[in-house]
Amino acid sequence: MPVSGPKSVDIGSILICVGALVGVAVSIANYLSPGSGIAGTPGAILVIVSTIILLGFGLIMRSSGGSRAYRAFVAASALLDIVGTAFAAYLLESGTLVALMLVCLVGWFAHLFSPRPIPA
Repeated sequence: MPVSGPKSVDIGSILICVGALVGVAVSIANYLSPGSGIAGTPGAILVIVSTIILLGFGLIMRSSGGSRAYRAFVAASALLDIVGTAFAAYLLESGTLVALMLVCLVGWFAHLFSPRPIPA
């Protein structure tokens, strides 16, 4: 029975998932908090949905399956989601969510430049 080496951990996709998960919590809190100034607004709902989608992209990026084109599409879509959510959070004056999207952006770059195993 062959012994395999330690499995590499993709810290980039973990950062994206954590940033998006906390971002969902922050955006839901902003939506429900009457003192936030954005409570009940359509923009807050948009940010909730976009962070949930970003969480999905982060989970997809954790898997190593799919073709190169599919992985490139998911990575590009995740980048657009990060930038768009950060811009929406800036317009909604949610500094915490902007900071979380910067964490996701760091994770995106870490994922992009992490070594990938060569398929056999």
